[in-house]
Amino acid sequence: MRTVGGIRIGLLAMALALLVGSIGLGLPSWRGAADPAAPIQAQASTSPRVWLPLVVADGATATAEWSQHAHNAQHTGYSPQAPAYPWQLRWIWNGADAGGGVSKVTSGGSLPRNVQPVTGGGRVYIAAGTDGIFALSEATGAQLWQRSGIGDVRSTAAYDPDTQAVFVVSANGTLYKLRASDGAVQDSFITGQSSPLALPPAVISDRVLFSMGSSVYAVNKETMQSIWSYDAETAVAVPPAFSPSRNLVIVATEPDLYVHAINNATGTRQWRVRPVDTSRDFTDPTEYRYGWPVIAEGTGYVMIKARLDWGTLWSNWPQTNSGMRQLLLNDPGEQALFVLDLDDGSVPYIANVGHGGYGDNDYMPMGPQPVVRQLEDGREVVYIIIRAQHAYDARWDSHFGEMVLDNTTVSGLQGGDVRFIRFDWPPGSADPLLLTDEQPNVTMAGEYLFGAHWEAGFAMRLLDRSDGRGSFADPITSQRLSTVATSQDIPGACPFSPTHYCTSGLQNTRAYDFGFYIYYNQGTVYDQYWSSYAVWTVSNNNLYFRSTDGAIVALTSGSPQASPALTAPNIAATPPTQPPDLTPAATINHSEARRWDGRLVTVTGTLRYVFNNGKQVLLGFANPHQGAFKVIIRQADWASFDGAPERLYQVGESVAVVGPIGWYQGDPTIFATTPTQIQRLPPAGEADGR
Repeated sequence: MRTVGGIRIGLLAMALALLVGSIGLGLPSWRGAADPAAPIQAQASTSPRVWLPLVVADGATATAEWSQHAHNAQHTGYSPQAPAYPWQLRWIWNGADAGGGVSKVTSGGSLPRNVQPVTGGGRVYIAAGTDGIFALSEATGAQLWQRSGIGDVRSTAAYDPDTQAVFVVSANGTLYKLRASDGAVQDSFITGQSSPLALPPAVISDRVLFSMGSSVYAVNKETMQSIWSYDAETAVAVPPAFSPSRNLVIVATEPDLYVHAINNATGTRQWRVRPVDTSRDFTDPTEYRYGWPVIAEGTGYVMIKARLDWGTLWSNWPQTNSGMRQLLLNDPGEQALFVLDLDDGSVPYIANVGHGGYGDNDYMPMGPQPVVRQLEDGREVVYIIIRAQHAYDARWDSHFGEMVLDNTTVSGLQGGDVRFIRFDWPPGSADPLLLTDEQPNVTMAGEYLFGAHWEAGFAMRLLDRSDGRGSFADPITSQRLSTVATSQDIPGACPFSPTHYCTSGLQNTRAYDFGFYIYYNQGTVYDQYWSSYAVWTVSNNNLYFRSTDGAIVALTSGSPQASPALTAPNIAATPPTQPPDLTPAATINHSEARRWDGRLVTVTGTLRYVFNNGKQVLLGFANPHQGAFKVIIRQADWASFDGAPERLYQVGESVAVVGPIGWYQGDPTIFATTPTQIQRLPPAGEADGR
């Protein structure tokens, strides 16, 4: 083996890199715009890529451990190992008590957005915000240690088997090296910058790569000394991804919306491009934050997804690849997923993937990230959520999908074309679908494909993905496997069991015909402990479902109706709730609502945002409304009001709202069912303390 810039690369990988970089073997002859800072326009590639054996020793090995964010330094989101089905419950952490009630471990109850459980050395490591890092027993879920006092840890940790250390990026701008056995701080690297974004580190060979502020850093994992730092000149919005064959580090920045390739040997810029259309701007909003670059190492591409605005939800998506491509050519501002050539940042083709995510009330956040799977013949395909309208309105047009990266993997398809995967939801439906404003995160392990929705975790086994399948009319077939629902809210369907499993009749706010539940008869737990995105990870023959409310559910192979393989920590049951007090306890300003959870109060303030999303009317006391108190009037209650609620109440009006403080997607909320709950106040502005 030879060392290049501290990175040991297999001889075949080096040969491939030299051929691709120097000769351009199997690549289009063009090399993009002459100005590396100019926007790159999509172009069609007609030259097939040549597939050669690729042996990579660093950062891309087919490990069974999910030891860092999105499995590896390429962020593929794919594990070659999959626990055999059926599955049984192993343990639950930060979720249910012994009777299925809610019992939380973290101080805020949930976990930071995008945090994934990772493993190494027989332990599971979980980043927990101001609580720092928890380490659990992989076998039992018992807490082994907690390391706090290292700032706000909002990013997935990374375990390194060489140093037997856990590397943690804190929002305070410090990279910490913790001893994996007990969480002791062994060393740290201070950047002098800070960021509230989720920016997990990537561990490769001799170094740790991470983003912070306007810089990207490479730090020696043994000595914690700087190898190089790269100044991006503006905020780095995503964690770095690493390509071993090119020895490149990929990041993206805001508000300029550029993607950067950094030479890992020197820390200097290799190329920089702006793939998003010139019609789009950071203030639209168009953002990269809460996503990450994903590298298809064998194909030589990197993918980056952009968050687009709520208006993209309403596009009428065709059911054919030719129609999708024409839509994106006609309106390039609709392009959400970008495929870039690792060698120069050029765009070889358009990816037929529309925008979606966990959206609501005029807000569409970053949606699911692509997953790269290497097939047995060495070719790579991508799994992600795709769109095609077929029922109701545009919100009902999403589906699990496979995207090809070249014109040789599937006969008749070219790079960027997509294939539909049938997933039988709602159960038994002749016209299955996913909602575009509720797109699940995607993970894959072997032939198993997973989706993490805000209420449930989906699982399926791909059956027939032969070349003739994949059209909207004849999709790739799959077998639906056990679901994990947040709560089982039809107690009569199955009594509570330590197995947390129901053979049928599983329901939270939606119906799921069989699978596991986290809580029993607890309703929408996620609304109080909202963290935006659930996720699956797969490691060491275990499945880990991190729910929207921050619970970690561990599953392993076995009979689902058998007792858990090992008993989870015995947490005392939550005391029974007291009957509600029907007299308002106080009159409070809307800014105080979070502290009055569960109490009946009168909330005063001035409306700053009013919106009807077709399912509910939201009266917001801040704009944007995320993170602030709000009033929600559900569609079923509109008839109780003398007209459309969004017309009855106007921005700028001062109101007093009576009701118990509940929760909606992590925000304190009163659900108004009658107009008597909402009273107008004199139009002075003093009601909200202004």
